[in-house]
Amino acid sequence: MERIGVGIVGAGGIASAHAKAVEQLKGEATLIGVADIDEDRARAFARRHQIPVWTTEYEDLLHRDDIHVIHLCTPHHLHAPYAIAALKAGKHVLVEKPLATSMEEADQMLTAAQKANRQLGVVFQLRFEPDVRRAREVIRSGVLGKPFYAEVSCLWWRRPVYYEVSWRGKWATEGGGAVINQAVHHIDLLIHLIGMPDEVEAHIDTIAHEIEVEDWCLANFRWQDGLHAVFCASTAAELETDASRMLVLGQYGTVQMFPFRPYSRQEERLLRIAEVCRTVPERELPGHTALVHDFLRAVRERRAPLVSGVEGRQALELVTAIYQSAFTGEPVSLPLTPQSPCYTTAGKLEMARRYVEQRAKRT
Repeated sequence: MERIGVGIVGAGGIASAHAKAVEQLKGEATLIGVADIDEDRARAFARRHQIPVWTTEYEDLLHRDDIHVIHLCTPHHLHAPYAIAALKAGKHVLVEKPLATSMEEADQMLTAAQKANRQLGVVFQLRFEPDVRRAREVIRSGVLGKPFYAEVSCLWWRRPVYYEVSWRGKWATEGGGAVINQAVHHIDLLIHLIGMPDEVEAHIDTIAHEIEVEDWCLANFRWQDGLHAVFCASTAAELETDASRMLVLGQYGTVQMFPFRPYSRQEERLLRIAEVCRTVPERELPGHTALVHDFLRAVRERRAPLVSGVEGRQALELVTAIYQSAFTGEPVSLPLTPQSPCYTTAGKLEMARRYVEQRAKRT
């Protein structure tokens, strides 16, 4: 493959990050087409990024032999059907987070990728940030000792106008609120750094917005080896700026993000942490660009991308467990199975409907 041809489906705000990343891979990849249901937006996007083909029908891109990879920058509920169609058409697919809105959809996407022998990736760009890469190496090195506690918070504010976009704020199209849209990045990092928990107990509510989905969540995660974590996510946090934090406590030290700060009362361990951090090379490219470059090079090199669809499924599984626990009022054990109440799209929507009804009665 001399040069990878790329098509982008969905010309909203995040699509520009994808386009700019592809543009930097001169000689390796080129933008061939863009599709968006809004004709003016598709045309303007094509003009801005000098893309030769624009269309209002995403299927037009799937029929082109010069397009090898499809980037999906669409509303969440379209990820699964569009990705499956693209995979069946022989295209590799990179999906913006979340991978899908239900576990059922995610498994259908993974099956389609396997059958087509094509790559399926998901955008969790924070994995490529220096903070995360240093923290991962410090934890994996064992210098902190056994982790026993973690805190993860994603405290953001979204103005009411944010939810005036037709697909946001609805269970059927967004798939949830603060947890699946904003904090799914932090969920992914938790799994990436310390692994998937074995049990989840969660509560959600809608505090500050006139929407169906949650704008606040508090959850406890437990691991069989005794590790515990607290997770909080909100789009109702009226702060000066959006605030995110991740903290992992070990027997002999602590690592915090964001920003990255290691702690230990033992000078020797601080020196060892510094040695580990020096082994992590600096990246010149920001997270989104680095991830897109890795995915396109994975296609060229016939290898798995660093953030695969399987890992996108893991994050979605933990998100789903959070919702299931919140809906039922009971702890949820992982892994989830196809018999879990929220595994299917229909099952999750039915439980969400009951949540909306019960919340209306309280107010």
